[in-house]
Order: sequence, then structure tokens, then C-alpha cells
Amino acid sequence: MKRLTFGWGGRMDSSPINAMKNYARIAIGAALVMLVPPSLPPSALADQIVDRVVATVDGDPITMQDLRKYATAAGTTLPADSSPQSEEIERRVLNDLIRETVMDHEMSAISVDDDQIDRYIAQFEAGNHITDAELRDQLAQHGIPYEAYRKRVRQEIQKMTFLEEHARDKVNVTEREIEDYYHAHIGDFTTSQERFKLAQILVAADPTTTPPVLMQADRAKAEALRRRALKGEDFSQLAAQYSDDDSKSQGGELGYFKPEEINEKILAAISNLKAGQISQVVKTSHGFHIIKVEEHDQPGLVPLSNVRDRIRQILAEQQMKTQFKNWVDSDLLKNHSVQTYL
Repeated sequence: MKRLTFGWGGRMDSSPINAMKNYARIAIGAALVMLVPPSLPPSALADQIVDRVVATVDGDPITMQDLRKYATAAGTTLPADSSPQSEEIERRVLNDLIRETVMDHEMSAISVDDDQIDRYIAQFEAGNHITDAELRDQLAQHGIPYEAYRKRVRQEIQKMTFLEEHARDKVNVTEREIEDYYHAHIGDFTTSQERFKLAQILVAADPTTTPPVLMQADRAKAEALRRRALKGEDFSQLAAQYSDDDSKSQGGELGYFKPEEINEKILAAISNLKAGQISQVVKTSHGFHIIKVEEHDQPGLVPLSNVRDRIRQILAEQQMKTQFKNWVDSDLLKNHSVQTYL
């Protein structure tokens, strides 16, 4: 069964900050071929880049080639000249690379199993409305082996685990900060188009081939799951355990859709629902759907109450990154031997 059983053509909104979702851009960028000046012979160029050590961490060298690859992956172009401004840019990027290298040393003890990697990749695919085959094809176009991609995913999960362990407790987002952010970013919360953020539980059934008695049993199963959700059971957990759609790996999360992108039967069932409400069981050619409206944005300014949690997430992650950077600079680096030569 296809991942999106509704047959919608929309795209998910990736605007809420999610650090792990940015991984694919970094992984692809890191694998791009480094552009080098054509004026030097290959052997001379290799000697110049490989032999130039710009830093060491615990005795392990960081070369200029490492620095350029890291800068490319981070979307930064290192200047070719040797002006004070250019050297400052190089030192800034090098400091970021040193932090990551130190964290890599620390994170080696964090265990990540294959199931965690599979879930991360599935979430990335769902968030971008692409299939696993499409992801593999995009990686291949950039010359990235799939196993190398999985290795980078493992490292990213380790990094996020490490970050949360050492910075999460220091995060405190106040209501005043949320309100200030909302008013400073009014444009981000103003929409000209009605849209829904949806999640679903699907009890799969093909009306053209399934006997009536089994169809009745499938509907009864869907009705029972809906009652459980209405009584307060966690919708995402019910989806993860019972849904027949591939979105179960994301707790039933489907993302954002405009009304014209939604199956007519489902749209009729959710059009008057408010955020947090759950639809009646809806029968389509794919089976029986239970739809949760997580957000329902009307044209105009989205009320603060509808985006408070989204803003809290944005601010929490900003705070967490700042706190973590401060911790790395003030404490973690002291436990490692670091030498720089720029």
C-alpha cells in the first residue's frame, strides 16, 4: 500500500524547526565534490591540501581539506584570499568543526540501533512526501551510497541524543518569550489559504474485493479505535500500533494540506472540526479512516493559541543549541587536547 492512502498531492510544511530534519541537506552537501582551483597540478594541489594540518583534536589531525568539506556541507564558502576578514571566516568555521569533532569523540559511546535509524529515515521521507525509492535515487544522483547515508543518520541521532542529555534541562521558555516571538514574526503566522494539519489511523480494506462480513468487521475495528481515542488514549500511539498506513511509523502524522488536496469524503468529515478534534470513521477505497485535525488554519492571522506549542518548540531548540554550545566551549573542550594552527 502506498504511504499516502488519501491520494493527496500536497506537500508537508517543514517550517517548524526540527534539527534532525535538516540532516539530509548536510549529508548530501558533505558528499559533493570539493571545487578546487584548476591552476595547480593535481599532485601539487593534493600535497598542499592534505599536508596542511589546521588543527588537532586529541592528536587527530584536521586538514584544510577537512575544513573545506565541512564548510561545503554547512553551506559556507571559504574565501580564496588571505585577508584578515577571510582568515576570520576560516577560524570561525574551524571552531565549529573542532566542536563537532570533540562531540564525535564523546558520542562514540552512545548506542543507536537499526530500528532508530529506520524510524528516522521513515520520518524524513514522510516529512518530504517521498518514497524510500525516491530517497535512494536522490542519494545516488549525488553519489552517496545508501549505507553511507545510514551512517550519517546514526551520527545525527547520536548528536541529538547527546545534545538533549546535556542541554535539555537548562531550557526554560516563558510565556512572555512566546508572545514576543509571535508578534515579531506575524508574517510567519499569517496565511492566505485554509489548510489542515492531519494525522490518521487507517484500517485497510478494499471494498471491491473484501467480503461484506469482513468489511463490517473492519468498520467495527475502526469504530472501536475511534472510541478509544475519544476517551483520551494517545492518538499517535494508537496509530503506531494499529494503523495499516505507512504513516504509523510517525504516529499517523501526515502533515499540512489545502482543502483541494484532500479526498472529498474526508474533507466533508473534517471541514468543521477544530484543532484537536477527531472525525467520524470515513470509508474510502482504501478502507476506514479516523482523522485527527491537529491544526486548522483559516485565512488571516493564526491565533497565538493555535501556534503556541510550535513557537515553544522553536524557542526551546534555539535555547538548547545556545546552552549546548556554551557547555561545549566552557566545559567539554577542557577535557580534550585541542591545538589550532590558523
